[in-house]
Amino acid sequence: MSIPRVIIVIASSIDGRIAFPRGGESHLGSEEDKKMLNQNLSMVDATIFGYGTLIAHQSTYLIKNLKDNDEVNISKSQPISIVASNSNNFNSNWKYFRQPIRRWLISSRKVDNSLDNDFEKQLFFEGSWGKTLISLKKQGIDNLALLGGAKLINSFIKEDLITDIKITIIPRIIGGRYTWIPPEQTNEIFNLKRLWEIKSIKNLMNNEIHVHYKKI
Repeated sequence: MSIPRVIIVIASSIDGRIAFPRGGESHLGSEEDKKMLNQNLSMVDATIFGYGTLIAHQSTYLIKNLKDNDEVNISKSQPISIVASNSNNFNSNWKYFRQPIRRWLISSRKVDNSLDNDFEKQLFFEGSWGKTLISLKKQGIDNLALLGGAKLINSFIKEDLITDIKITIIPRIIGGRYTWIPPEQTNEIFNLKRLWEIKSIKNLMNNEIHVHYKKI
């Protein structure tokens, strides 16, 4: 059974950091990087991120209709936003729950669908992301953008499920513990023999570069 195409979409410093050492919400990239994010997310059916990312941002990126006169309108067509979490501690006051998007939850806990909640649909994590992606494919998700955080990205990479990486590299050295793949105590990732080929490179403002890698 086929699974959705899974694309990591991320901005990272030269030393692999996705947030400043203090943590919390951050967007490292320039306005041009935001335009690349807008373009990349407009090409997917759904996005997915973990609970920690939701706590940090309390919202998700909304696709804009960008016009030549710099007028910006929120697009009526938004990808489904999927949160992967076993927590039930969601705050309905977060901006995320007021954004004009469809919200799904993936959890390894059995959820009582009769309960009043802020998610349109709740799916059961089926023991591996490979099996869970099959379920998403059956739900009509053909292209899935993986936005973080590091633990969730790590889980997908260990199952060798990533097909594309679209990364903006920011010319800064930040330090700290917030890398986009956490330190591994095993050789699971190291032992993957996958290679990646460059599909495109785009120079952005402020000496940033956006690279699209595809799995060979």
